[in-house]
Amino acid sequence: MIRPRPRRGRKAPPLIFLFLLIAGLLAIGYVDQHLREIRASDGTRVVVRDGDSLAFGGKEFRLAGIDAPELHQTCEDAAGKPWRCGEAARKALRELVAQGELSCSPRANDRYGRAVATCRVKDVGDIGEVLVRQGLAINFAGRGEGDYAAPESAARLARRGLWQGRFIDPAEWRRQHPRPDAF
Repeated sequence: MIRPRPRRGRKAPPLIFLFLLIAGLLAIGYVDQHLREIRASDGTRVVVRDGDSLAFGGKEFRLAGIDAPELHQTCEDAAGKPWRCGEAARKALRELVAQGELSCSPRANDRYGRAVATCRVKDVGDIGEVLVRQGLAINFAGRGEGDYAAPESAARLARRGLWQGRFIDPAEWRRQHPRPDAF
């Protein structure tokens, strides 16, 4: 008599593995977001929207004098390979703000109602200037808001960030990719 081989264990259906993978990724994102929460000097939570805008204390801010790539914007490196420059700019701003004691001095409001402000972090200084020096934002001086020509020249010469390859000016990128809520 032939006996069937005993089963050593049942294989879980692929959907269970997929479910566990998705649940794990969601949990990692949740933990990452909440463990690395950023707080302003007054203790309020800071949300970094993109490379040149953030919110805290019930107010939205755009960094004066700079223009950073939009969050979903890509650029090209020296070899012509695409890289996520918009995400890199947001990450850099987030890291600067996370160093603590953020303060912003509003100058005006933009057309979206955000306060256009110079923001500083203790022991770092003007974070707009730092982003331009890193090559992750460009000087916005032509629009009468600030003058970061020297940091931009330094980034260009060193081929840092955006200047390592090719990129579309963030204002032009926005014209080519209008936001649905802008109408």
